[in-house]
Amino acid sequence: MRTAAGLEMGRILPVASPAEEPSSALRGVREALRARALLPPIRPEREAARALVALAPESVMGVVFFGSQRTRASPDQHSAWDFFVVVGAYRPFYDALHRVSRVRRPPWLLAALNAFLPPSQISLRLPDGRGAELHAKCTVITLAHLERETSGRRRDHFTIGRLFQPAEVLFARDDATGQALLETLAASAAGTYSWGRPFLPARFDTDTYLRTLLRMSMRREIRPEPTGRRADALHEVQRDEQLPVYAALLEGLARDGELVAEGPASFTLARPVGRLERLRVGLYFRVSMVRATLRWFKYVLTFDDWLEYIRRKAERHTGQAIELTPRERAHPLVFLWPRVLRYLRQKDDGPRKAS
Repeated sequence: MRTAAGLEMGRILPVASPAEEPSSALRGVREALRARALLPPIRPEREAARALVALAPESVMGVVFFGSQRTRASPDQHSAWDFFVVVGAYRPFYDALHRVSRVRRPPWLLAALNAFLPPSQISLRLPDGRGAELHAKCTVITLAHLERETSGRRRDHFTIGRLFQPAEVLFARDDATGQALLETLAASAAGTYSWGRPFLPARFDTDTYLRTLLRMSMRREIRPEPTGRRADALHEVQRDEQLPVYAALLEGLARDGELVAEGPASFTLARPVGRLERLRVGLYFRVSMVRATLRWFKYVLTFDDWLEYIRRKAERHTGQAIELTPRERAHPLVFLWPRVLRYLRQKDDGPRKAS
């Protein structure tokens, strides 16, 4: 009896042995299988999360992994590992880090800055479990602030703009915290509809929805990398993981009457986007841009070696060498602004000569 797959019951049809396969083909198959067939025994992000929790075990409630290292979106040796560090309160967390000399600024100052325009970002070197260290860019936020910033009560786009993309809970203090973190990730995905509606084409599928979200989200933030090309690159690496999530979202919105299904996996808006809605979303992004700009002044105090980090990130994404003068390095807040503004205006225009 022969099956549709070309097999006979009790006997597999003859195939060439590995020795008979072309060596180049065998090598290609082997490398293609390596990532999924041979999972690394040590995942650097999990080891780093454990070390991070150990620095402040009474304060850290959860650790969420996101960003280019999470999605493998062209990271290099200088790429930071992005974590949301969810804490119970800001001051005890920074007190714990200060006791082990992991932050240089006074804990009261870091806590005050974190409470102003939350979250804040700090830079830590953490063991990766393989005898080396990784650079962790830690976005510090309380659970209460995280829940607010992924809801309709959010103050700006910073948090939801990161967490509607792939993210993974590496640590949760208990089941209740784990469920709360999952809810914030789900709310971030569901919340895309409220700010994404004005930018959607007349007819769209899940892939178009995702691509549009990334382009508009990144375009409305201050980022050192070119946003257009970067958004498309992120979409390519995120697509397979994100499509099932957002297909479920769009199908749910159709059941709720927000969307109209127009054939298989294709949708239109049930309600047109009005002028007031466009104004509201436009104001939301303008306020977010102002708040993002103010956060950069915080990072000068909270993020160690912030200038070198930004320079390397801009170099990585533009492919251009960026050299700073001694005066710009010594007094960046005074002398670097003209170059920063010029770079932000020109970074999406394509390749340029080195600065």
